[in-house]
Amino acid sequence: MSSSDSEDPQECPQCVEDAPIDLPAYETWLQCDVCEEWYHGICVGISASECERIDKFHCKKCVATHGPSSHKGAEVRRSGRQHANVDYTQLNEGQPATFNQYLLRLEGHEFMEDEFEHLDDGHEVTADWLRSRDTNDPFVVERAEGLGLEMPDAKITVSEIADMVGRDTSVSVMDVLTQEELSGWTLGDWAQYFESGERRRILNVISLEVSETALGGRIRRPRVVDEVDLVERYWPVAKRKADGYPRVKTYCLMSVRNAYTDFHVDFSATWVYYHVLSGGKVFYLVPPTPSNMRKYESWSKSPEQAVSLFAESVRQCFEVRVAAGQTLFIPAGWIHAVFTPADTVVIGGNFLVMQSLNAHVGAYKLEARTRVAVRYRFPFFLKLCRYMAELLARKWCKLDARAKARWTVDELEGAFVLAAFLEGRLAAAGDEREPGESRALGDVAALGRHVGNLAELVAAELRTRMTGDEWANRELQLREGCHFRWIRPGMAQGSLLLAARPRRRRAGGEGRAAAKARPKLSKLVRGRPQSTTPDSRANDDEDDLLAALRSKRERGSQPSDSDASMDSDDASATSSGGSGSDSDGASASDGFVVSDSDGGARRAKRRKSAQLGDASRRAGTHALGSSRPQNARQRIAERLKIKL
Repeated sequence: MSSSDSEDPQECPQCVEDAPIDLPAYETWLQCDVCEEWYHGICVGISASECERIDKFHCKKCVATHGPSSHKGAEVRRSGRQHANVDYTQLNEGQPATFNQYLLRLEGHEFMEDEFEHLDDGHEVTADWLRSRDTNDPFVVERAEGLGLEMPDAKITVSEIADMVGRDTSVSVMDVLTQEELSGWTLGDWAQYFESGERRRILNVISLEVSETALGGRIRRPRVVDEVDLVERYWPVAKRKADGYPRVKTYCLMSVRNAYTDFHVDFSATWVYYHVLSGGKVFYLVPPTPSNMRKYESWSKSPEQAVSLFAESVRQCFEVRVAAGQTLFIPAGWIHAVFTPADTVVIGGNFLVMQSLNAHVGAYKLEARTRVAVRYRFPFFLKLCRYMAELLARKWCKLDARAKARWTVDELEGAFVLAAFLEGRLAAAGDEREPGESRALGDVAALGRHVGNLAELVAAELRTRMTGDEWANRELQLREGCHFRWIRPGMAQGSLLLAARPRRRRAGGEGRAAAKARPKLSKLVRGRPQSTTPDSRANDDEDDLLAALRSKRERGSQPSDSDASMDSDDASATSSGGSGSDSDGASASDGFVVSDSDGGARRAKRRKSAQLGDASRRAGTHALGSSRPQNARQRIAERLKIKL
């Protein structure tokens, strides 16, 4: 196998006539080691990074006589699960060979099994149930009974859908090969393509909004969606004009066999529901941890996106199969891809919820950083934020203590993030704002008053839910953090607090890393040769300080009952912290803070840490005396990474 730089490959035998060979994905070439023909890496389902692992490449024609390609070192792991086989005959008869890349990558990756909640019906899926869940995992409802769904007949055809919506209605069609939009299609054209046997290219329709059509009149989305949807709750009814209102309630998705939508986050990290009318879908779901979101942002900007599988760069990616009659709910921020094993019709929709508002705002910022086109974002998001801030500021002034207590911490934090986000947009200079942003924000002075009142009122309520130190830390996180997290079942409320900023040292304490390094550093200082230079006094003082620290540690080697209980608390906190780090994919090196909301244990540990810090300072002062040089103190602090 070789990838030519000096030679000029002619043309790829597996390229279709209209292959977009100018794309960067087509710059990688492979030469068969038997017949010496050249192939685009994307046409044979091999990325540029995978080329480095191939020792000898055999094309499809030569595999029968010379065996499969060989790899350097261990061969790429392949899944042992059953997958749909690639139909090479169909590829030769007109279906683009480049689509093979998706099937090969999905087949070769070992996805995690579906471990999410499956409900028999929708009777328990209510607004209170959603608010009280101890996880933000997706869930599947096996039967629509109890959800309040109204759907057209499961046997409805694409031609009937085109008749109800209008055959002349323009529709956005996605080319699965390039994951790009094709223009100029009408629903009549799409119905003819979908129901014909001639499908030279694999196409997909995933963005046909039908709420204001005859088809939409026969659809009612799940009752719980209407109860929690922020657009329904906060957008003024009198201002719901067709041309200035977020129309994202009801989508009709029509996908042919082998259609695939690559990994993505729905606009503004909205919640999504999918009800499969006919056919089936396979979802590949990646948790919205801060680490995964950073990887997704990097991957979405990379030229390797077209030839790489995002699931290969993350620790957890779950495979969830949804059959006809089932309904899948995907919470805010989950990164997902969708594969269609058979011709499928789905009714779905997007909605925003208060407890996920921090993720919605975080996704809006992510879309701005990655320069997502306005037409692919949640429509009128800033205007909705403005309406919410105005209504919430007036509402909170009238709520009594009992009504405020019904708000969960996640909902309160969402309202605070909303206020902080709008404060930032109002403070932004004119050239820092996006087109149309000033118009969406309306009266800046009036909105500023509402936002300020809302932030003050919500912050006052949040202070009653946590200690002063916890709120000071959390406020900074909410204003500056990434706003994404993955909550696992059984996790204590508020125990996963994540923010994109460095970990702070514990007050009065050395930190575990410094404590572990101290014995080794002490040994190094003790083993230093004596000197008669002026620095020898500083060295002696350093030795005295280290001796004082060691004597303090020896005096505390036999802990009292209270000390033993504190050590137990520290051990349990370490254990839970390690578990949280594994579950959310973030670590201290990632710059994220993981703190525990158990107020009593945290306060006790802080008091104990402060006492130990005071004892350390007193011991150091007694050992060194008042005549010690200041630079010795600084060098010890630098070596041990502590503050004395």
